[in-house]
Amino acid sequence: MMEALFLALALFYIYSVLGWAAESLYCSFFQRRWINRGFLAGPVCPIYGFGAVFVLVLLQPLQPWPIWVFLLGMVITSVLEYVTSVILEKLFHTRWWDYSRFRLNLNGRICLLNSTLFGLLCLVVVYGIQPLLMKALNAVSEPVLIASTLLFTVLFVIDLIRTVSALLRRNKEFAELQEYAQQLRSVVRGLGQIPENVPFYEYVQQLMDSTDVDERIAEVVEQMLQRLELTPPRMEKFRSRLNRAFPYQINRQFSSDFREWLDQARTRTRKALSETKEVLNDKINRKS
Repeated sequence: MMEALFLALALFYIYSVLGWAAESLYCSFFQRRWINRGFLAGPVCPIYGFGAVFVLVLLQPLQPWPIWVFLLGMVITSVLEYVTSVILEKLFHTRWWDYSRFRLNLNGRICLLNSTLFGLLCLVVVYGIQPLLMKALNAVSEPVLIASTLLFTVLFVIDLIRTVSALLRRNKEFAELQEYAQQLRSVVRGLGQIPENVPFYEYVQQLMDSTDVDERIAEVVEQMLQRLELTPPRMEKFRSRLNRAFPYQINRQFSSDFREWLDQARTRTRKALSETKEVLNDKINRKS
């Protein structure tokens, strides 16, 4: 029983790594640059590990009928992808992938193209990869299997905790910046300074460069800039990695114009932010 458990864990980690490699290479080929498609920092995609284990457990009895392996593999992996999308969105208020641009999709969470590819992968796993893996794993002694699996489990849990913590910090930061943005919107509208047909966050940028900025506006913008500066470099790298890995992610908590403006603000250098702060401080001092 214990050996079966560690064997299942070993298969989970192996297929997580293989899935990460396959998807990263697939996406990198079309984007012509390396894309780390992992949700976690390490070279693993857990959804592929879960999918492979489910497929092997449920479809091994159907091995004599490849057509059923293909069709049921499509169903199993599609259900897993849909459920994973819903769970991740509930936990982090973000939809990490969106297939709305593809035909024959279901709520943008799954699409026929990906489901077909997953069905083909199930055939590769059941008839190609799994027999070779079992031969290799059966040649490994039980102590080595247990020790290596425990090591991967520790690394996986650490990576998972760090990633979840970083995502929660990101959402908290977004919430704080959104609150500043709402304050700024209220002040600007109270002064009647929002021109027609100008996106709000584009106008924020204009205010930051204005020579006649109101002190209350400058104060809120200053708070937003300070919050941006307080973001640790590692968080910026984390966000950058996730944005490259999931370019179609959608955060339901924040408007698209806010996210666009925030991304533009982050692309500016620390030097530019410092210069903007100095200009705002000079304007406030002159008014006082």
